[in-house]
Amino acid sequence: MKKFLREPLVHFLAIGIGLFVLFDLVAPEDNNLDSRTIVVDRDALLTFVQFRSKAFNPEVAAARLDTLSDTELDRLIADYVREEALHREALALGMEQNDYVIKQRLIQSLMFITNGFVSAAVDVSDEEISKYYEAHRDDYYVDPYVTFTHVYFSTDRHGRDQARQLAETKLAELNDGPVPFSESPRHGDRFLYNVNYVERTEDFIGSHFGRPMAAALFALEADEQRWHGPLESAYGYHLVLVTKRTEGHYPPLGEIADSVREDALRVKLDEQNDRAVQAIVDTYEVRMGDVRGMGG
Repeated sequence: MKKFLREPLVHFLAIGIGLFVLFDLVAPEDNNLDSRTIVVDRDALLTFVQFRSKAFNPEVAAARLDTLSDTELDRLIADYVREEALHREALALGMEQNDYVIKQRLIQSLMFITNGFVSAAVDVSDEEISKYYEAHRDDYYVDPYVTFTHVYFSTDRHGRDQARQLAETKLAELNDGPVPFSESPRHGDRFLYNVNYVERTEDFIGSHFGRPMAAALFALEADEQRWHGPLESAYGYHLVLVTKRTEGHYPPLGEIADSVREDALRVKLDEQNDRAVQAIVDTYEVRMGDVRGMGG
């Protein structure tokens, strides 16, 4: 615990939360000189802009405020006054007491601030990215996929035997041409789903044609001029032209470094947020009462 409290991140977070608490305590006291008076000044609007955007950066907020047109500034002031008035009325009615929804919103507000300070203090190194990738390689595995087109003959329309015979006759015609990928829609019957499938996985193809045909399709070699079949699905017979087939593989880190970095950073941020919240919790003493009741 002592080691944790010495970390710069904790100091940074403590300062940020301290400033937030200080504002919460001091600003209302100044404004409460007249509970029916709402003071609108630059500091109030800067704070309002930051909470509304959930981005706690005074310089960015100031730059945004200075670029507002008169109409936009009037609208911002009106929004601030409206929220402040409703907030004060809710407090005057004691609506914050024992209201679980309001409690959760307050917790979320503090978490936004906590996350903002943690995000500003946390980054991942190239070594951390590499270690994360090695530990989570399966998350980045690229499934095998194929690109193909097909000519379809419906068993509902022709009957099973005739549909197969039509497919076998058409197969010779397609290969004699040979008929290219782009002309497949001119042949056969209209299929329930697609005619062309580009870089689709076996699971996706199985959802359209059934698992047996998907497996048979992935067993074929890619050839831009050779049609195969007939392959049977739950709907009929298909002649297929496979133009591309890619084996499943783990991509090199260099190809997906940005994606891996985002994932590694997200995990690290979650861990640091948990630690920061726990550091806050650890400042409180917990006294246990009877939680099971008389019959416990």
